[in-house]
Amino acid sequence: MDAWRGHRVVLVDGTCLTLPDEPELRKNFPPPKGNHGYGRYPLARMVCVSLARTMTVVNYRIGKYRQDENTLLTPMLKTLQKGDLLVADRHFAGANLYHNYRVNGLEYLTRVHQKLKISRLKRLYQHSENDFVAKLKIGNLYRRRDPELPKYVTARFIKVAASIRGKGRDMWLVTSLLDATEYPANEIAELYLQRWRIETLFRQFKVNFSSDQLRSKSVDAISKEVAARICAVNIVRTIMLEAAIESNVDPMRISFVTAVRTMIAYAPAMAMRPTHQLPLIYQSMLKEIASHIVPERPGRLEPRRLAHDPKHYPRLRITREQWRAQYAA
Repeated sequence: MDAWRGHRVVLVDGTCLTLPDEPELRKNFPPPKGNHGYGRYPLARMVCVSLARTMTVVNYRIGKYRQDENTLLTPMLKTLQKGDLLVADRHFAGANLYHNYRVNGLEYLTRVHQKLKISRLKRLYQHSENDFVAKLKIGNLYRRRDPELPKYVTARFIKVAASIRGKGRDMWLVTSLLDATEYPANEIAELYLQRWRIETLFRQFKVNFSSDQLRSKSVDAISKEVAARICAVNIVRTIMLEAAIESNVDPMRISFVTAVRTMIAYAPAMAMRPTHQLPLIYQSMLKEIASHIVPERPGRLEPRRLAHDPKHYPRLRITREQWRAQYAA
């Protein structure tokens, strides 16, 4: 189900998680430093790899906020299957990174890095004016660090029209899929648009499963808390996939939030009814999950802004224990 023209499509991106203000966590996950000093809470950076068509998480890593997302991703590349197509944003773009993907047997599709000048590329051959193959130079700094790196990598560049933050713009994509006959440019463009799904995965992980602000107070407990929530996401997604197969619907059209609520509603019956009734209850639950289909929303725009004002309470700038000591009757 996750295959596209013989390649399993995997999405990769990163996010940040807020941790409790504990000495051990501050030591292992230092708060970010800005123009006004250090942040108030420790922050952890997480990089996640998921399947595009089922949105199940295949791997993830947690590190310090200052750790680069590519540093966290590199060890996970070896756990992917040979021939997987890695779809990512331009933070994971770069000639040295492309070489690393190919060394691990992966294909890639990313947005072009913002510092790359397309007009300066020397075209080897072109399928059209907006679809050509060129050599991309690996920076001298990376080659000094690793003398085994080649001087150039060969990649295909495709120009597509896209809506970026509500504005129509031209966007360049870069991929290792060089054959225009086997991999048409319009299909590659549509495939890249699926990258946004991992952003919705992070929303489900952080909002629906309350992972935006973790509660554990030690490094080991934080790892377990994240792992438990990742398992919960995968369990829900697996049941949604089973419901989609049973009802012959697209798994990406099923409402994630409704699926979670349905599972919670059916949980008491699954726990209290006799064992021989469980298959019927489970099948009923699958049908209920598959019946909640979200509408088609091509080109959907989701601005990163608050939809509602926060509560009109003053900000608590001391600990709750200190507040109780000062204001308790």
